[in-house]
Amino acid sequence: MAVLLYCVTQPSSAVNGIAGVCDSAVQSHETAGLRVYWSEIADPEACLGSPESLKKAAGQCQQVLREILGNTTPIPFQFPMLVEDADALEQQVAAGQETYHAVFGRIGDAVQYEVAGSWAADEHADLATPVKGSEYVKRRQEATARIAAIDSKLKTVTVDAVKEWRSRQERKTHRWFALVPRDGRELFIACLKSAGPSEGVRLRLSGPWPPSEFINP
Repeated sequence: MAVLLYCVTQPSSAVNGIAGVCDSAVQSHETAGLRVYWSEIADPEACLGSPESLKKAAGQCQQVLREILGNTTPIPFQFPMLVEDADALEQQVAAGQETYHAVFGRIGDAVQYEVAGSWAADEHADLATPVKGSEYVKRRQEATARIAAIDSKLKTVTVDAVKEWRSRQERKTHRWFALVPRDGRELFIACLKSAGPSEGVRLRLSGPWPPSEFINP
């Protein structure tokens, strides 16, 4: 038997009736001024011991977090976070309580949206072949300029709807993350729609998600 930790939330009414990892029951209680959610896993090796079972369990964990997010904002534990028993659970939460309270003091009851941007010019570009000199500088300048343009557009149209933006570059995609107050979600979507399309770029919105990008490890 082991205890799998999902997340902590601010002290609020419990989200009940959720099926957890390996079809276990999701339980919760308040401790250290927080509510913690967990499941008892009867056979961790069978549930998490192979790549296939671990992938399935990770998907189930994400679904638990989405269910909780419908009611309150969770701070997820790194998956899979296993402890021996209820006493170890209490110790784990107590050890991080100052950090958790500080995070909630900063983000409040906010959720995360993601905007993924990809450019038509990159879809067939050979980014694996090295380039030198002026061509490299030109590509870097073009990439920086187009990211900056979208960045400015997103922040301008959502200035009254977003608490904080963060972003990161991937190989052919740039991702923006918006921290949005729970009661401001409809305003955020409306602001994005008001921006209209941008030539040469495809923007894909997803969310809401737990605000993982805004929680420092």
